[in-house]
Amino acid sequence: MATPRGESQPDLSHSTSEDTVWRSDQNHDHADENAPLLSNPDPPNTPLNTDSTSIYVKILANHLPWHKRPSAAWLYPLFALVAVSGGMLTSSVGQYHASMLCREYMNRHAPSNTTFLTAADMTTSLFNAAAASAAGGVIPLRPPRECQVPEILAYTAKTMALVEVLGGIAGTASVGYWASMSDKYGRTKLMLLGPIGSLFSLCALVAEGMWWDQIGLPLMVVASLVSGVMGGISLGGALGMAYAADCTDPSRRSLVYSWLHAGLFLFLGIGSFLGGTLASANDSIMPIIYFDIFACFTGLALLVFVVPESLPSKQSAHIQELYEKAVKPYKKAENRESQEQQGAWHSHMFRALMFFKPNGKNTNLILLGAISFLQMLALKGTFSVLILYTNRMFNWTEYEDGILFSLGSMVRLFALLVLLPVFVHFYRKHAAKKGKKGGSSVPSQRATPSNSGLRNDHRQYVASDDEGPINNPLSAMAIGIADPAVASSLEHLGEAALNLSDDEDSFEERRRRQSTVDSSATLPSTSKSSRTKTATLSDASRTAEEAHSDLKLDTWVIRIGFAINSVTYIGYGLATTTWMFYLASALHAVSIIASPSLKSLLTHLVEPSQFGAVLGAIQVVESVAGIFSPIVISWVFAATVSTRPEFVWYCCAALTGVALVLSFMVRQKRFVQTSA
Repeated sequence: MATPRGESQPDLSHSTSEDTVWRSDQNHDHADENAPLLSNPDPPNTPLNTDSTSIYVKILANHLPWHKRPSAAWLYPLFALVAVSGGMLTSSVGQYHASMLCREYMNRHAPSNTTFLTAADMTTSLFNAAAASAAGGVIPLRPPRECQVPEILAYTAKTMALVEVLGGIAGTASVGYWASMSDKYGRTKLMLLGPIGSLFSLCALVAEGMWWDQIGLPLMVVASLVSGVMGGISLGGALGMAYAADCTDPSRRSLVYSWLHAGLFLFLGIGSFLGGTLASANDSIMPIIYFDIFACFTGLALLVFVVPESLPSKQSAHIQELYEKAVKPYKKAENRESQEQQGAWHSHMFRALMFFKPNGKNTNLILLGAISFLQMLALKGTFSVLILYTNRMFNWTEYEDGILFSLGSMVRLFALLVLLPVFVHFYRKHAAKKGKKGGSSVPSQRATPSNSGLRNDHRQYVASDDEGPINNPLSAMAIGIADPAVASSLEHLGEAALNLSDDEDSFEERRRRQSTVDSSATLPSTSKSSRTKTATLSDASRTAEEAHSDLKLDTWVIRIGFAINSVTYIGYGLATTTWMFYLASALHAVSIIASPSLKSLLTHLVEPSQFGAVLGAIQVVESVAGIFSPIVISWVFAATVSTRPEFVWYCCAALTGVALVLSFMVRQKRFVQTSA
């Protein structure tokens, strides 16, 4: 296809850009199809082949001081405040609401035959609480023991379920909208919604306790709606991860996400224990509310005065100019694509659900969507009735609840940081040994002269920290793996902490491979000669074996996780003492290993360009399940609390058992979706 210098360029039939062909002809007297297309890559001349985040991070590091530079490190104190304050409140707010709803029931209903004998004692307790409220105090934290009768427990479960459903509907409809607005107005501005919503909820808790008979229940509903509209913890977590993605090099993104998730679990466990201990010592929720209000104001101050904005469009003019010069064409194409994907605020949820429409023989995505729905249906319902169940069966207080939540958080942290990485490590070593025994012909194919150049180029790229993935576009095309960081973040952190990276490929190399973007669209069609195709197919065969091994690993981790889930739910129902319930809870927390594997499997089943779409779609599915879960599980508990209160756990075991059966129907095969 080459022409002598001075001759006019022929009209090429492919869609290669004219600039690329012109540079190739000007730099070489005779075109060599074996020569690299971009032998001397220059970032300004190859913007389409440049990872914009890596360039942006380097610009920030070279031109901004540390206190003005956006970094994931700014998120650690914010996550610590949210986790500790949220964990402290979680262990006590359930008891608090149970006490107030017991009072509401006695105000609305005359005592039945079941509660008649204890009505006098209960009325006395509630009268004393009302007197304390009138004097400016707050009603006691935990409900009287007389409130543990079936009628009141059923009423409490149904009311709390309705309140949670209203908040869940509001949150599902608003989180996607707020998250999309953060791309335009900035991450930190939208993060302010979290502390503001939390302050409103905390003030509502105080007002409910002081004037419950006047505005208590309506205010409880309004507080749940406002918290949902403001996004709640879900929005804060999503924006935090987006902030970290903006200012973190893709090669380190998985590790950064790992530390964020690990810190979240760690401080949740600490907060739950501290909250239960503090509330039990003071017999009041007010010290916890005071601490949470302080944490909210501290978070607001950090977001307004300390934490720098992460978006390139919100940086100084000098930084924006440098960034625009480096990746302007790429940014234009990216903005054009994002504008085409924008829609009305109410369309985010329904557009995401279309991802799971039937697609011929590909039932894997539908099955994984159903598994996620059933998992969240049981999990969300567990937290809806857990405190009510332990109050009735074991007469627990907020102290025992705090120990339970702390134990669960610590076991989850241990499972994700230690158990899962160790299991994955030994599985990969076993798979590598098995592959060496049965695949001795594969190395001989890689060692052929037609492939040696490609492999050497890839090794040179991996060894260099300064080069971007696009300096070797063929290796990027052959690998084509983006970064599913959130799905397996704690697994990656555990692998790094335990130094489980002595396999054939190092830990850093695998992280770089995850962050490599597929740049095959930038290659001219003339470069796809038979020789290049042979090299690409050789690497593709290698990565296909690894991809199938990863599919198999994730599938079996999901199956093991849901098997543990089902068995431990049965253990909840069979537990008759406190230590047995603690043991069942600790074993149940181990089932968290299925969650990252489920999301990791989703990313294995789709193209790299669809990672965000599929993870967003599964988040919507889980949000919808969170709406229905309080209705289903709480209604089951309300209907059976007087006869068989443990029946609710058997229902959860049945739901996760169905998910386990569905997991065995998932085929370990990747269906490539071709554009029509």
